[in-house]
Amino acid sequence: MMQLVALLLFGLLGRSTALCPMGRRAMENPESFNDLLKRSHPEKEVEKRQSGTLPFTTFSEDQLIDVTGEYAWVAPGPGDIRGPCPGLNALANHGYFPHNGVVSLVDGWTATEQVYGLAPNFGIPLTVYATLVDGNVVGDTWSIGGAPPQLLGLLGANDGLSGSHNKYESDASVGRGDYYLYDGDVASLQVPKFQALLDLQPDPATANYDLDVLIQHRQYTFDLSKNTNPYFFFEPFAGIAVSNAAHTFIPALMSNHSAENPNGILDQDTLLSFFAVTKHSDGSLTWTPGYERIPDNWYRRPLGVENEYAPANFATDLVQIAAVVPEAVSVGGNTGTVNSFAGVDLGDITGGAYQTTDLTNPQKFTCFFYQIALSLVPDFLESEALGALLGSALSLLSSDIDPFVDPSCATIANYNGGYAANFPGAGYK
Repeated sequence: MMQLVALLLFGLLGRSTALCPMGRRAMENPESFNDLLKRSHPEKEVEKRQSGTLPFTTFSEDQLIDVTGEYAWVAPGPGDIRGPCPGLNALANHGYFPHNGVVSLVDGWTATEQVYGLAPNFGIPLTVYATLVDGNVVGDTWSIGGAPPQLLGLLGANDGLSGSHNKYESDASVGRGDYYLYDGDVASLQVPKFQALLDLQPDPATANYDLDVLIQHRQYTFDLSKNTNPYFFFEPFAGIAVSNAAHTFIPALMSNHSAENPNGILDQDTLLSFFAVTKHSDGSLTWTPGYERIPDNWYRRPLGVENEYAPANFATDLVQIAAVVPEAVSVGGNTGTVNSFAGVDLGDITGGAYQTTDLTNPQKFTCFFYQIALSLVPDFLESEALGALLGSALSLLSSDIDPFVDPSCATIANYNGGYAANFPGAGYK
């Protein structure tokens, strides 16, 4: 396993170009990966992580994220791309990602780990998935927003995250709108939706947008889509994995940690900064597109296997979501009218490899997370007319995700995408 991960990491470094400063340092200092290799074994991780909200017992000044010098905030220019994810936009604005918003494989996971504490066995698969499903499979890059003009015509989807509906991004977002309701605009923040989240902690002096609060918001966002969007659709990866993770990422990755509060506090000012929202004296809100910012004096969660946010952490958080919003761990959608949500038996989709009840078992969900990505990507790639490059793209998929998969995980040998024909919203992409 360790040798496979080593090959994976140095393979990524060898393929990637135009790195941001963090990616260049990773390439120049291979020894920095020794600790990563020790932290990339999923079986060990599942044993150690009994809770997605495992309390932190230590705090260090090393958790301070630099927002000065080469990492000072710079507004996006006319040719720079920003998209639906506030955390990724902030990385580009601070130079942790390339400022143009076109990200290499290495930058995608090194920056999210070092700035937010997202574990490599979460960040690498997400970055590989984005590259293959939404990006440029020739250059191994992907866009955090729409398609860069220079990528048009190259092989691969090249749609970016803003064009990845039902592949990466989904309905029932934290703050963005549903595809059908907003004529395909899934990148713009819908201020009333964000207002609903902000109002869950109305007192700025005591506000803390922790997991319990985001679960309340998950109930709101899911019900909003179900009650207003006749074409609401919730797909196995974009919905169950990514949409739910977007809700848990907010407290897990945006909270500000301190010696007094080593587990972190996500107050209103921090939330507003990450979402590029200004709160005026009369309480009204204004969103400035693309201006997401890491606050000054912001300390991320600590690094290390016990501390970084990994699929097993998300899996335990998902159990808490399911206890309040059980439909949020169901594949399905509305069938052409509002409030017509119908779920699908996950066993029918996965050829019996996984059942819906498995999604509330942290170890089985961790397996499902990797296996569903391995199953979905080939279908997406075959629709992109890659020709001779299809084999190379599939090889990238398996070589870059397989090292993180527990060999005891059930394999999805017969993925059945035919269920989507029952949901008209599945066609919006």
